Parts: sequence; structure tokens; C-alpha cells
Amino acid sequence: MRKLLGGLLILLISNGSFAQNFSNKGKDFWVAYGYHQVMTSNNAQNMVLYFATDQVTTVTVSIPGTGYTITYPNIPANTVFTSNPLPKAGAQDARLLNESTAPENKGIHIVADRPIVAYAHIYNSSVSGASILFPTNTLGKEYYSINYDNISNSNGSNCWFYVIACDPGTTTVEIIPSAATITHAAGVPFTITLTQGQVYNFMGQLTGGGGGFFTGVDLTGTKIRSIASASGSCKRIAVYSGSGRISLTCDGSAASSDNYMVQALPKSAWGKKFLTTPTGGLPYNVFRVCVSDPTAVVLLNGAPITYPLESSFFYEIPATNQPLKIESDKPITVAQYITSAQSCGNTGTGNLGDPEVIYLSPVEQNISKVIW
Repeated sequence: MRKLLGGLLILLISNGSFAQNFSNKGKDFWVAYGYHQVMTSNNAQNMVLYFATDQVTTVTVSIPGTGYTITYPNIPANTVFTSNPLPKAGAQDARLLNESTAPENKGIHIVADRPIVAYAHIYNSSVSGASILFPTNTLGKEYYSINYDNISNSNGSNCWFYVIACDPGTTTVEIIPSAATITHAAGVPFTITLTQGQVYNFMGQLTGGGGGFFTGVDLTGTKIRSIASASGSCKRIAVYSGSGRISLTCDGSAASSDNYMVQALPKSAWGKKFLTTPTGGLPYNVFRVCVSDPTAVVLLNGAPITYPLESSFFYEIPATNQPLKIESDKPITVAQYITSAQSCGNTGTGNLGDPEVIYLSPVEQNISKVIW
């Protein structure tokens, strides 16, 4: 069900900075209209953008490949501004409905004349997900998709990730899926070629179900990296992961569910120390601790982690409502999962809400000021 947006925005914006001179406040961003399960039924979802600013700011949102553009002039200081819904039909339709078979001209470009914090929200009356957006100057060239076991109470709820080319010229991207997408086999590398603003969307295969219980593959561990080619050097890309709709129940059942979309952190922004806190209202969180090097030594609250390393890529920490300290001798990244209402220990009355996913920033990249 739809969450209280304000609380989610505070949580997302506090996600931190990537390096001493880079933060999630910027003037240039790229995103796309990620897949939502209701797109294929009644198309009742909408996607809007939010801009938080502490200065009077003018923001232009464009989709260069479709000709869509709109300018929001003189947004007042110390406000959060909501854009018009993005196009979801007609010649300027921005939705990523299917797995791409060729580059799609659907990259959404946000340009501001003053630094802003930007985030995206895809929602309908009861199924909602939001993501902080990272400025183009913080993006990198190598990423991993982090998803989850895709169980849902609705059919057509594929997990997914998409790639956007952000720099001028031609960008070549190598992808190694960890599980089968609709048109690509697990473990088989392949390349795609994009130009600035083009998007390529990948959707995990559905594996079965019926009667209110549907399953699909988990694309966690898929490697996505920009590579040099005959047409030029490797360039920056943006990567987002998500699901059309997912339940997170800890017992494998399909209960309350949500879409989600989260922008991936480049591998260059991974760190060695993370501190976690339970989420309000739904305090029982699952964590995945992801390693690009399986020899990394991972500590949980000061002791060696005892959970198994899965797929040579992640340790899964079962649902807990306690703060955690996660450390490693090599760079890692951590995903925090908000679990479904009335599941995983969320048994109190009034536990409204559905799953959400947050990629945590390491302690090395914290900041002392946020706006929202």
C-alpha cells in the first residue's frame, strides 16, 4: 500500500555522499520510467519527480529522444516541488514496458540552474516506490544489480534493471546476468551500445505461479560495466534496479506487495563500514551484504559473519529490528529491505506499508547536512 511519502523522503535523502566533494545534491540527473506491474493492465500508475532546494531554482525535465520537455521556473527556496506526471501513452510515452530488444530513446534528463536534491516516485493508489537520484558527476562505470527473490501476489511482477548512457558519444556496456532475463541466458556475457539518453531495460524471467502466488528469478549479482570499444573509451552510465511488484515476507509467502526502484551505487562508491538503523513502522529489516571479491572478510557487530555466502556475491542477514555494524577488509555494499506488513516480525497493529529497498552509503561517505 502507498507509504507516507514524507518519511520515505527523509530516509532516502539522508543516504549520504559518494566522496569528499560529491553528494546527492547536484544540477544534472538521469532516470527512466521503470516497470510497474499495473502498466500491463490498467496503466493506472504515475511517475513524478520531486525537487528539494534551498535556493530559488529553475528545473528543466526533458526526454530528448521523444521531444518531451517542460521547465519549472523559479521554484521557491526551502521547498519540495512536485513535477507533472511523466508521459505514459502516445508518441512521448516514457514507460519501460518490456525487456528492450534495441536501445530505447526514453532517458529522462533533469537539469537545474542551482543544486537540488532530486528523487522519483512511481505509484498508483496502493502500490508505490520511490528512489533518490544521484547527480551525473557522481556516477561510475561499473555496477551490480541488487534485487531479491521475486515473489508476488500479482502476475507480471518481473524484477528488472536498466542502464542509461549519460555521456555524449557512444557508450558500450558489458552485462553478465546472474539469472536468466527474458532474452538473455544466465552467466553469458554480452554487450550493448547506447548513445546519450538511450536506455536498455532488462527483465528477469517469470518462473511460475497462480492463485495469488507468482514467482520470478532474482537478478542480484548481475554485473553491468561500461567498457572501451573501437568507438571510444568507457563512459559513465546510470543503473537502476527494481521490481514490478514484490512481497518480502521471510516465509516465502505472497502477502502485501509493492513495486520498487532504486538507483545503484557505482562500485567506486562502495565502502568498508556501514551502520544500520531499523525503519520506523516496519522495523524488521532484511539485509544483503554484497561483495565483488568473495575472499572479503566481513564482520557483523564485530564478529565474523556466520551466514553463508550466496552465489559468491552476497550474505543475507535475516530480518532483525536491531541496529547493526557491518565491516569488511575490502569494499562492499549493503542493501536494506523493508519487509511486508504483518510479516517477518512486523506483527503490531497498524503496521501499514509494503516492501521497499534502500542501498546504504558507507560511513566513509557520510555528510553533516541534508535537505528535504
